[in-house]
Amino acid sequence: MHVHAVANILRAIGIRPLAARSRAWLQMAREAPPSVLADALGIRAKSAMRYAERAGTDYLAYASLKRPL
Repeated sequence: MHVHAVANILRAIGIRPLAARSRAWLQMAREAPPSVLADALGIRAKSAMRYAERAGTDYLAYASLKRPL
């Protein structure tokens, strides 16, 4: 199925695809560090950092929480 066909179906049921995509990105940025997102999604690290900043995350705080005890 083509991406435009899916977008049209989503619009028909009342979902705005671009807004949903942005919210999904922000949620991922809250849950994983930018470097992991960049590698997993095939995007530039700089782009992943921008989403993390928009999500209001602090990567250093994330790293300190995930450190083994």
